Amino acid sequence: MAKVCDCFPELKEITEARERRYRTNPQKEAPEGPQSFVEVKVTSIGQLNELVECKKSGYKFLISEPAHVGGQNCAPTPLEFLLSGAIGCYAAVFAFYAAKLGVAYDTFEAVARTEFDARGHMIAEAPPSAFRKVTINVQVRSDAPAEKLKEVERLALAGCPGLSTLRTPVAVESELVVIGTRAEKESVSGASHPLTDSAPALAR
Repeated sequence: MAKVCDCFPELKEITEARERRYRTNPQKEAPEGPQSFVEVKVTSIGQLNELVECKKSGYKFLISEPAHVGGQNCAPTPLEFLLSGAIGCYAAVFAFYAAKLGVAYDTFEAVARTEFDARGHMIAEAPPSAFRKVTINVQVRSDAPAEKLKEVERLALAGCPGLSTLRTPVAVESELVVIGTRAEKESVSGASHPLTDSAPALAR
């Protein structure tokens, strides 16, 4: 079976090259610099299922909800994606630092768990529904010294963007655009259009 560290020689070269670019051009956008972004489009497709389109990678996937809240349970839940995304990010950052520091390991497995109060998604005066705490149990198979692996863990916990986002509150802004369905139907059927109707008045 392949070892996680089999890719470390190449990963070390890639990581060190990125570090040189990032130190030289700290304000540049990726891939030349460190300034990156994540953008997704989420479209509701019915029965509490959502289609996600990732703008950067081009991948698409489904999000679903459990049956007990009215969903179909045909894909992972939004919060499963949220938590697994953060832990997957942590696993990658763990590998970045391990490769950079020359700390080899064969396998990596992390089990993450969190708890929260779900009342907020349907009861306005409910307590906050944020994750209360995230616990991560990490098992690594390795002959490397424990203190070196502990240092990799420390650096990964501090530097992981996914975990940092969970750990530090981030501003969330929303803009709602309402498209009236009646206006759309009238437009399709050839009904009068506000811009067309105003043209003669503007000409006068």
